[in-house]
Amino acid sequence: MRFLVLILFIVSCSENSSQYFPLDKVKTWSYSVEIIPEVENRALYKKTHLSMGEKKISLNEEKKKLFPILREDGTTLYYEILDDGIYRVGKKFLKEKSIKTESKRMVLPIPLTLEKTWNVDSETYLILRKYPYYDYRATTNFKLNYKVASMKETVNTPSGTFKDCILIIGNGETNFIGNNEIGSIGIKIYSKEWYSKAIGLIKMERIEETDTDLFGTTKMVQLLESYQKF
Repeated sequence: MRFLVLILFIVSCSENSSQYFPLDKVKTWSYSVEIIPEVENRALYKKTHLSMGEKKISLNEEKKKLFPILREDGTTLYYEILDDGIYRVGKKFLKEKSIKTESKRMVLPIPLTLEKTWNVDSETYLILRKYPYYDYRATTNFKLNYKVASMKETVNTPSGTFKDCILIIGNGETNFIGNNEIGSIGIKIYSKEWYSKAIGLIKMERIEETDTDLFGTTKMVQLLESYQKF
């Protein structure tokens, strides 16, 4: 009896997390993305993610139950649901035949509980300075520390208003070593991600703040514009 209760608890926890990051059915998410730099012009663009449902895929010569998501640039990301969380485990670029294995990057933990913490490997990607003949982007690796901050958020998006969303906050810091002219740059990173049950990610904000006026602070806001199941 205790064993049965334990099994039911594990299944319910898994379903709880996967409801906020649904991967089992074919569906699309379309987002608007606004980049708001302090020293450059704003940029606004669209992006679309297509979930292809559950697939049996060979990864490191082992058949696994994976969930691929195709992005608008042709890149496919591969996710796996394990006992302790939903992970991104691989990537395949357009026209490549094989999947590039990544170190597991947790998207959501299992069980999904208030104040739950974890960290992932990440990199800066917003900090940009345009010069006449080239663009200089400050890209460096760091640890992003996540925490489940709320499970009762109400979020307004172009796709509608969503209640009882979870809010994941993240923070980290790193240093970027530039050329002789730029030198060392201190960077602080702040992120917020809102997930709605049965839909997934509906809003994300990210700030990369530098300690130099040369790059300043850049903010990104991503909002769900439409969602469709097939």
